[in-house]
Amino acid sequence: MKKNILSLVGLFGIMSLMGCGGTSKGENLEVPTDLPPICRDIDFVTQPDMREVCGVREVRYKAYKNIPQQRYLIKPTDASLVKTDKQLELRFANTLPIFLDGPVVNEMSFSQEMRLQKVKNGYDYFEVYPKDSDRIRIFKITIPTDVGNFYEFCFRVPEKQGRARTRTIAMGNRLEAMTCKDFDRLVRENAVPKKKKK
Repeated sequence: MKKNILSLVGLFGIMSLMGCGGTSKGENLEVPTDLPPICRDIDFVTQPDMREVCGVREVRYKAYKNIPQQRYLIKPTDASLVKTDKQLELRFANTLPIFLDGPVVNEMSFSQEMRLQKVKNGYDYFEVYPKDSDRIRIFKITIPTDVGNFYEFCFRVPEKQGRARTRTIAMGNRLEAMTCKDFDRLVRENAVPKKKKK
């Protein structure tokens, strides 16, 4: 009888370990999308002692399905992709999120392991001066996916409204989406040697 009880205890122990196998990779960790730079390259699975310092916490079973997951781009600074459930956002500092759609949504991996790998994207920023028109600031982001495809997204940066003293960073800027065909045309027709980061 005692031997049978010990066997059952051992069996339950193995089953418990199997049931927790998914969390050993960190799927149950909620990592804030506003991590300070010092915390972005930390593997919170192998370094659990850093979780509290960086605001990372464990969540209950199945509750982690809707946790925002993030991967940083190599440029511009602080640009990132954030996925929540089935939505994918492109985020820039002090800018309202941009929702992306199409195949790119399902071609990016957001595991804890991939979180530490920055997306090696392309970034082309231009300031163009069409005739009889004010300066136009535009840029193109080229995102390589984990399955080997590349997707381009183009935007115009609108001029800031209001006075400097009345604007607040918390309000965030709103980028204007544009077709990459129009982007290429503007660059081609108004090419300026000056090219800089955003």
